[in-house]
Order: sequence, then C-alpha cells, then structure tokens
Amino acid sequence: MHRTISGVLGLLLILAGLVASGYIETNLKGDTFVQGAVGILVPGVLMASAWYMAYVLLRFAITGKKER
Repeated sequence: MHRTISGVLGLLLILAGLVASGYIETNLKGDTFVQGAVGILVPGVLMASAWYMAYVLLRFAITGKKER
C-alpha cells in the first residue's frame, strides 16, 4: 500500500516539476540582474526539489528500499 501511494505521489511530483519549469523566465530583456535571477532561481529551485522528491518516492515504489 505504501509503495503504491509513493508511486502515485512521485508521478504527481514529476508533473509539478514540469509545471514549475513553465514559470522559468526566458525573456530577460529589460530586467535587472536581481529580477532575472529571481525569475530563474525561484521556479528552478521548486522544479529541482519536486523532481528530487519524485525520485525518492519512485525509487521507494520500485525497489521498496528507503533512502537510508
């Protein structure tokens, strides 16, 4: 049961990472350095953390082994 729930949550987190990647600012013309950095870093960190959590959950769902 835990492995099934982890698999479903892992797939949802992959989707959440894809949604977060859609918010990464690509047109930085006219922005200051800080605005550009925030426009890239905030969604980038959200995307990376969602994909890492998805990796951990899907690894548990497939192998049944915990992280440590």
